[in-house]
Amino acid sequence: MEENFGIENPLEKVEEEVKELEEKEEQHRKEEAERSKFNNWIAITISIYAVFTALGGMKESQVTTDTLLQMDQAVLLQAQASDQWAFYQAKSIKGELYKTQSQISSLNSTPAASALSKEFDTNTKRYDAEKNDIQTKANELEKQRDEKMKETSDLVHKHHNSGMAIIFLQIAIVLASVSSLLKKKVLWFGSIGIAAIGLIYLVPLLIK
Repeated sequence: MEENFGIENPLEKVEEEVKELEEKEEQHRKEEAERSKFNNWIAITISIYAVFTALGGMKESQVTTDTLLQMDQAVLLQAQASDQWAFYQAKSIKGELYKTQSQISSLNSTPAASALSKEFDTNTKRYDAEKNDIQTKANELEKQRDEKMKETSDLVHKHHNSGMAIIFLQIAIVLASVSSLLKKKVLWFGSIGIAAIGLIYLVPLLIK
């Protein structure tokens, strides 16, 4: 049995240092592997966020186009309805004039006045019938206008939701990127939560 009598063995010291270095190297490899795995998950997550953000942007553009189209049609229908009501008013005035003239002519008992009174009555009835047709058409145009306005209101709501979805998804992308830089999983989980809120706004728009 060898005794070193209190003298430190250099070989043992070297072996201990080598072992410590190996342990540190192994720990470093584990940390790098874990960090690489974490970054891979972040990259996948950001890619998913980006896809949904692109879908949200596409949906927002589509909704914007549809909204403008529906608004233009509503304005056109309103203009057409206004024209019909103006036409209705003109017919009413003419009808009232013929009615008044018929009443005046009926006061005269001559055959010519009687014939003229009948002609005025005929014109009055014709204008009344035309007024009814115009009123029906004007009411139908206003009904179509109201339907377009309702569709426009629904589209504005969809536009708001698509905008909110994009905002939350963009925030999620930023949080995920920062979590990769700072190596903070809590930020990554936070990005998932924020993205989930964005999807609550977006998914109903995509399935309709």
